[in-house]
Amino acid sequence: MRLEEHGKVVLVLERTSQGAGPSRPPTPGRNRYTVMSGTPEKILELLLEAMRPDSSAHDPTETFLSDFLLTHSVFMPSAQLCAALLHHFHVEPAGGSEQEHSTYICNKRQQILRLVSQWVALYGPMLHTDSVATSFLQKLSDLVSRDARLSNLLREQWPERRRHHRLENGCGNTSPQMKARNMSVWLPGQDEALPSSNCAIRVGDKVSYDICRPDHSVLTLQLPVTASVREVMAALAQEDGWTKGQVLVKVNSAGDAIGLQPDARGVATSLGLNERLFVVNPQEVHELTPHPEQLGPTVGSAEGLDLVSAKDLAGQLTDHDWNLFNSIHQVELIHYVLGPQHLRDVTTANLERFMRRFNELQYWVATELCLCPVPGPRAQLLRKFIKLAAHLKEQKNLNSFFAVMFGLSNSAISRLAHTWERLPHKVRKLYSALERLLDPSWNHRVYRLALTKLSPPVIPFMPLLLKDMTFIHEGNHTLVENLINFEKMRMMARAVRMLHHCRSHSNVPLSPLRSRVSHLHEDSQASRISTCSEQSLSTRSPASTWAYVQQLKVIDNQRELSRLSRELEP
Repeated sequence: MRLEEHGKVVLVLERTSQGAGPSRPPTPGRNRYTVMSGTPEKILELLLEAMRPDSSAHDPTETFLSDFLLTHSVFMPSAQLCAALLHHFHVEPAGGSEQEHSTYICNKRQQILRLVSQWVALYGPMLHTDSVATSFLQKLSDLVSRDARLSNLLREQWPERRRHHRLENGCGNTSPQMKARNMSVWLPGQDEALPSSNCAIRVGDKVSYDICRPDHSVLTLQLPVTASVREVMAALAQEDGWTKGQVLVKVNSAGDAIGLQPDARGVATSLGLNERLFVVNPQEVHELTPHPEQLGPTVGSAEGLDLVSAKDLAGQLTDHDWNLFNSIHQVELIHYVLGPQHLRDVTTANLERFMRRFNELQYWVATELCLCPVPGPRAQLLRKFIKLAAHLKEQKNLNSFFAVMFGLSNSAISRLAHTWERLPHKVRKLYSALERLLDPSWNHRVYRLALTKLSPPVIPFMPLLLKDMTFIHEGNHTLVENLINFEKMRMMARAVRMLHHCRSHSNVPLSPLRSRVSHLHEDSQASRISTCSEQSLSTRSPASTWAYVQQLKVIDNQRELSRLSRELEP
């Protein structure tokens, strides 16, 4: 069904039949319509009309609302959304009795407030740095306070006990800006709880930018996480030793240098494993060598790892991974796939950090095995990593399970035939069984089926989820005949809701050791990094294991890993 206004198509709907199946014809009177494409304003208008105050979580309208809110930044930025909602708030019907007139306005405003409450519930602290959104929420709050009938209805529907639940940030404190505006009185919500991780990076946060010079001295700046390269260079210009005309480049552990564009944002958090930022004169770029820290360790931790059981190590890794995973906001996946050129003033730092952790783990496995020179202990370490993978799978930490398995299948490790031969038959059989979950055929069918059988909490295999998102984005146009392709938005929203599903359980997957190391979570980030920098696992204490897993030291240069591997087994 194509709806037109002034001779132009503004909405395309598809009729779907509820209760119809392959062998059952549609039942008359049970048809509903699904938005395929349309202008942003018309999609919003249809959404508001479809909303009902008594709808359940499984109602199709709730899914429509969730799809819209998760993806609106792609096709309807907050400024456009806020303006449209204010317009709808003031719209009055033509004709009808005074009672009908009053009922229509009250219902329409209830629908708007319900949508806004869900919007705030979903984005929470992300709206604090959006001046347009906070101004709109204040204006809407003032309008509601002047409408006695609407205020009374809201008090009846959303009790006091839920008022302050949703506007808390990741550290458990309501933003002073939002608290001052007192908007939580009418903005509860029913969508996903805000990420509760105490290490979530927000748009307004400052992070460390460690800038290396050619002589390998390091200058640390505290700048906003979304700072552009131009802003980084402006901050550098205030420091001693600055030379006009210098450029910012990132260098990996192999010595490859890539220049950064002035408009590039969030470069500190988007650095790859063992990558560093360097500031140099343009003619010096080809002479750059990696900072010594980028090359990774020269001595392994096999002796210390021998003191920790594979199960305890898996528990500590899962605790750390859960903290990182829980800090990722659903919309970060959409922003990440769209790319920074599409959206400004957003951060995907939490997702990038989680992805970097995946790479860190797989190279950690390869590094430790390549730095273990004696065949016997090396075979023992290989056995421990296989058991570690099994425990990670058992703890439903599938992201780290895949990382460890990828590390074991690294060419530098898989070629160590004499080491593998030392494994007991039972352990080799276990490894073969675990390998089946990695089977990529039929679009990772084995993994996908296994995932559907697991109840949350689960840490999913994130690279595959991002691959699905990329496939949806690149395989479907955002605009179809100059209309927003809402079917694409629906597919993207369905994929990112996987995060909500995986975290939709009150019981966080904790290791038995967590209670004994909980104080480490409360340490400041600086002291935590200081502790983590010690690569020692000299005791069996959970605290030393926790410090170790926080920041693993790895060799990520595949050429170097292959060289070490050939030295072990020519």
